[in-house]
Amino acid sequence: MRSLRLSVVTLIGLLVLTSCQAAEPVPAITSTAPQVTVEPEPEPVYQAAPLTGVSYLEGENLYLAMPAVSAKIDNTYSGRPQLALNEADIVYVTRVEVGLTRLLPVWHSRMPEAIGPVRSVRPVDASIVDPFHGIFVFSGGQAPFKSAAKSTGLVISDEDTEMKNETYYRESTRKAPWNLYFSARKLQGLYAAEQAVPQAGFEFDAIPSAVSQGLAAKGLSVKYPQLKSVWDLGTAKFDWAEPLQVAWLRTQDGTPHTQFGGDQVAAKNVVVLEVVHDLSFVDPKYGAIPKAKLVNNEGIAHVFSDGYYLKGSWSKGESEDPIILTTASGEVLKLAIGNTWVEMMDVPKSVLKISLTEPATE
Repeated sequence: MRSLRLSVVTLIGLLVLTSCQAAEPVPAITSTAPQVTVEPEPEPVYQAAPLTGVSYLEGENLYLAMPAVSAKIDNTYSGRPQLALNEADIVYVTRVEVGLTRLLPVWHSRMPEAIGPVRSVRPVDASIVDPFHGIFVFSGGQAPFKSAAKSTGLVISDEDTEMKNETYYRESTRKAPWNLYFSARKLQGLYAAEQAVPQAGFEFDAIPSAVSQGLAAKGLSVKYPQLKSVWDLGTAKFDWAEPLQVAWLRTQDGTPHTQFGGDQVAAKNVVVLEVVHDLSFVDPKYGAIPKAKLVNNEGIAHVFSDGYYLKGSWSKGESEDPIILTTASGEVLKLAIGNTWVEMMDVPKSVLKISLTEPATE
């Protein structure tokens, strides 16, 4: 009986001992493998083209770091169709003698292979191209007009300055003086280190001011003394966006204005500036040569973006300052993202007509 008690006590002791041993903590196993830190994907960085507001992935569009190229382009029947108008960021329509117009496009975010036909410089050109820096292309002109262009500090390029570079050529299918063209990319590359990128003037927004504050419109026309420019609401394919965007399509003198290749001229924005013109310079052969009075001046601006119209104001300081657009309340007037055509209407000789989708209400 005594030995049985002893066995029970011994058994209990063993159980207590085993329980205590089981309760002891188990040492943690430390891994010697290196710790891998997963870095988050960097947010993409975009930069906007200064003259269109179109955003490009950083480093994607190398032209944004290059200087702009501006050129005086013919706009008569003999000079059409022109090259690469739809690739220009901004195109200015300027009055010249005998009631006609010429074009002054500015290429920057997209640079075509060739541009033309190139014509001679006019008095207003210096004050238009000055804020854009870069290279200004023209073919001759009156001495004071050429001097004004040179005073901007831009690279002045014509057949004489480029004789050794082989950047200009005569198109055999055209007659002089409507056959002078130049190699835009080659010319831009030659002077890339000499000029800064253009400074922005107009501002852009996904919801432009005309859409948020204006009236629905379906078209407009500007009747110059010797030609008529018409813009109708439609759609066009722009290479910076998805297919078929709302656009203004240009007609001149009753015929669709097409560029070489057959595409109709299209713009996301059309800006009509009411500008007083100086007629004091008289050419013995052609008569008065109009000069738009932009420098230290202001006036009424009619802005058409994405199917809407808004009346505002324009102003410009010195020659090197950009043209600024403002609303009636004095706020910055923002354009639709994309290319812009600027019709510089000479008042009172030219007439603007606007076609609204619905009549304006008081």
